Amino acid sequence: MLKKNDLLTVKVNDMNYVGLGVTKYRGKVIFIQGGVTDDELDIKIIKNAKNYYVAKIEKIKVPSKHRISPSCPVFSRCGGCVYRHINYEYENTVKRLRVENEFRRFKLGGFTVKDVISAKSEGYRNKLQCPVSKSGEIGFYATRTHEIIPVSSCSLQEPLLAPVYDFLYKYFKKNNTPCLRYIYLRCGVNTKEVMVCFVCRTNGFKGDKELAGIIMKKYPEVKSIIVNVNPDDTNVVLGKKCITLAGKDTIDDILCGLRFTINPLSFYQVNHSCTELIYKTAANFADIQPGDIVADLYCGIGTVGLSVIFEKKAKKLIGIEVIPEAVEDAKRNAAQNGITNAQFICAKAEECNLKAVDVLLIDPPRKGCAPSLIEHIGKILPKKIVYISCSPDTLARDCSELSKYGYEIKEIQPFNMFQRTEHVECVCLLKLC
Repeated sequence: MLKKNDLLTVKVNDMNYVGLGVTKYRGKVIFIQGGVTDDELDIKIIKNAKNYYVAKIEKIKVPSKHRISPSCPVFSRCGGCVYRHINYEYENTVKRLRVENEFRRFKLGGFTVKDVISAKSEGYRNKLQCPVSKSGEIGFYATRTHEIIPVSSCSLQEPLLAPVYDFLYKYFKKNNTPCLRYIYLRCGVNTKEVMVCFVCRTNGFKGDKELAGIIMKKYPEVKSIIVNVNPDDTNVVLGKKCITLAGKDTIDDILCGLRFTINPLSFYQVNHSCTELIYKTAANFADIQPGDIVADLYCGIGTVGLSVIFEKKAKKLIGIEVIPEAVEDAKRNAAQNGITNAQFICAKAEECNLKAVDVLLIDPPRKGCAPSLIEHIGKILPKKIVYISCSPDTLARDCSELSKYGYEIKEIQPFNMFQRTEHVECVCLLKLC
């Protein structure tokens, strides 16, 4: 039995999905902060739990071939990335194995999890969301805490956002604004339009309009400056109320050949190039035939459904979403792209009559599908389901439940949508057999 502060020499056998090295001592798992598969390490035990130990590295005796020097100076403290200490090829391998392991855990087989597809590994995030403390610290949260690590730049962000964030970082460091909770930036990668959003506890702050005027003059790419009001003391970033300080209420972007209008509350994928790869894969899996009726559940502003049916000969697209504002945005996005065979409904998916649907598109939040929705699908039985997921565990769980209604997994394609982080996106094709 090891105790806290005990020293040990080990070889790392594996890595888990949050970037910890994994080995065993007398049958008990040791999770090693910063450990990489095949490292030989001197470690110190820092926690002895009932079923596992946690350790930190004292010395790297023989580094793994997968290990690299982190390119970010705050990697060891910031909670954003977990894989900056391994090469990109091995990150993709770790993520594919995670998907395989989740499906194995639910005893699902008969298919192959394909190699991970990815786009660029840096500069991909079209959204920047930085917490601001009442004392004026600006940056990102440390791992599993609300401590803010000061960060003046991040290599994951789209370069278009960098100068705007740098200006705002310096401005608010000099001008402490206690009511400011987050600096929130978005950009349209193809339109080069930038939105600046200040998330505040109140309806704004002293000098906000003057600051907006300076930003609009200094950065012509900024087309929208907004205050989002969120007085609630929760982990939810955005409130429901938005006040436009300058410019437009929205920005636009071009995705899969379609123009989408985005407001501060819109769900819009953060990795533009990888999103296009995902939606094209979803369209190939859907293989829409003339006369097919397609339903898009959790449709948001319509990005998935409109992209999948674009230039296809679907008879009709039915998008379903519970957020009224998103439904109105989806209708607007269909209209501005000349798509006339799309209908968007504000409702829960399990409450809609979808008996005539041939192809079902599902892109749920991280928690996956509600049991009532799985039951509803089991009653309407569409021929094909294309399931886009940001959580392999809930995807595997939902596929296991859908298998009870006669669905078989035909293909699983993982994507490294959120490079250097723990997350992995999947597109899964299920067919009724």
